[in-house]
Amino acid sequence: MTLYRFNTTGARFAMALMAVSALIPQPSYADESSFQVSAGYDYSSGKYGQAVTTSIETLPVSMNYINGPWSLALSVPYIRITGNGTVIPGAGGPTTFNNFGSGLFGGGMGGGSSSTQTITNSGMGDITASMGYGFFPASGNFYELSAKVKFGTADVNTGLGTGENDYYLQYDAVLGGDSVSPFFTLGYVITGDSASYIYKDVPYASLGLIFKTGQSSSFGVSYDYRQATVDGSDALQQANLFISWSSSKQWTTTLSALTGFTDSSPDVGVGLIFSRSY
Repeated sequence: MTLYRFNTTGARFAMALMAVSALIPQPSYADESSFQVSAGYDYSSGKYGQAVTTSIETLPVSMNYINGPWSLALSVPYIRITGNGTVIPGAGGPTTFNNFGSGLFGGGMGGGSSSTQTITNSGMGDITASMGYGFFPASGNFYELSAKVKFGTADVNTGLGTGENDYYLQYDAVLGGDSVSPFFTLGYVITGDSASYIYKDVPYASLGLIFKTGQSSSFGVSYDYRQATVDGSDALQQANLFISWSSSKQWTTTLSALTGFTDSSPDVGVGLIFSRSY
């Protein structure tokens, strides 16, 4: 019986990420162990309530090991950001500062004083590691409780991250169905406070549907919500579309797209992930 297992490392950086906070389900089997390596590309862009557009590109490499009910995952991203310093990748998605003077760079990247000044920085992003335990009831439903740590390995001085560790507790569920499977996520993140800014600990959630279109293909839609981690900013709200298919028993490809509805959400985003199972 094929079940869907969530990649809690966020192959889309928020996925970043990916994103990503959006969820991309991965197939696995309850009675087998497997090892999977994934690599991809994620792009998101938005004004986030500012005068200029901030774009975030991510090249994530992820490893996921499943043995019966247990899963272990590790994700290492390379990230590139172009913007004015008011949008910083953080807990479950970008952290936006509506007050430009309160941004990570104060008056803008590179010490400028104009909110329209932009600069591009790149480097290693925040490494994430997670551990989960899945439940496989006879009804065909799937449930997983997982914990994740986002290590503050990204360079805070160039706006690639907050520089602090974040800690997640998450519950995922996929309700079994022959052709349509509803799924949801409930989570809570404890965000690390920097020397200059205190971030809120916040809940987040997702709700969606997976449509099986063949023995080795599916597509889905979801809606994501994350409470704002910074005072004066909007909550993150976005809709996601993903398509996944297997070209063989080892290789899986996933395409995704998103659109946001608030100033704390990207306007648009796309992602591509290649996964190989061993």
